Amino acid sequence: MLVPVRGPSRRLSLRGGLALSFALSATVSFVARAQQVASSASKTHTVKRGDTLWDIAKLYLTDPFLWPEIYRLNTDIIEDPHWIYPGEILKLPGEQAKVIAVSPPTTPVPTSTPVAPPTALTAAPARPDSVVVVNAVQQATSVVRMGEYVAAPWVDANGGPQHHGYIIESAELPGIASADRSRMRLYDRVFVDPAQAATGRALYLVYRLGPMLTDFGQIVIPTGVIEVPRPAQPGEAAVGRVVRMFDEILEGQRLIPLDTAAAIVSGRPTAIPAGNRGMVRWVAGEPVLGTIQHYVVVDISRKDGLTPGDQIELYKPRQKPTEGRDLALPDISIGRAQVLRVTQYGATAIVISQEQPKIEQGASVRIAAKMP
Repeated sequence: MLVPVRGPSRRLSLRGGLALSFALSATVSFVARAQQVASSASKTHTVKRGDTLWDIAKLYLTDPFLWPEIYRLNTDIIEDPHWIYPGEILKLPGEQAKVIAVSPPTTPVPTSTPVAPPTALTAAPARPDSVVVVNAVQQATSVVRMGEYVAAPWVDANGGPQHHGYIIESAELPGIASADRSRMRLYDRVFVDPAQAATGRALYLVYRLGPMLTDFGQIVIPTGVIEVPRPAQPGEAAVGRVVRMFDEILEGQRLIPLDTAAAIVSGRPTAIPAGNRGMVRWVAGEPVLGTIQHYVVVDISRKDGLTPGDQIELYKPRQKPTEGRDLALPDISIGRAQVLRVTQYGATAIVISQEQPKIEQGASVRIAAKMP
């Protein structure tokens, strides 16, 4: 008669089966994890000329407003979200990624190695796949981001800066005679009249004139930066290269020496009560409604105590009681902006947070926080 196997042999069989099951499960889990890691590792984008974080977010995440998530994942590569360069390999969020912040941080991203504060305007040698870095070390020392400062429009006297040079023409020789040489591209060489003599390598801000606002001033809109590596010979034009583009750069556009000293401010703004008030006179790009990262030009100026690094609040003013309504309506905060440029006519700020969609020309503003 056959006797069924019992006792230790049966338990050994069960343990072996369980061990095999766990091993298979671990193997499957490991393989799945490896596939997940491999899939995650493959989620990258190599930047091409003309790319922006907005476009990349729209392409991969189907929503351009998710661009801050791509920026957050690549702060080791991207110094300023306005500028990404050909050849950079950007990590992309996974399918379950969530946006942690709507706007990029207002404080600079620390660099990997300590550096000394700049003593003067400097420029690093250009690489084939990159551009000149303007005061890169300033990113670690100033609350104002250099890229945002350089690209920011500002309000000036009628006609803009008085002592300026201009772009004479392109220094590129096209293979086709009929090619349009009036429009410059990134890295193009150009002939310029700098108007002001330089002793060595110099950087010039190229700009165009925006609208002239009645009882306010002339809007000046930067279009790019040109590097002139060496002074011109007497009686000759200087030869420069386009190293930054914010807008279309055209033959005949004006240029002035790039001065970034006002952007170097340290410390953190402190909230103040009852700051000076004004209004938004112009929104860069003249959108229907501005949003985060838009520039706004306001009629609060240097004489009102405003300085770079300060913060202003956009708001809807308090409404008094009216017929049929006994209670007043308190003011409503719309958003905040960080001040970048200040002149005797007004100031330029970049929107860093938003609670309401009414960022538009005519919106009320007040100084909300001051630098030490």
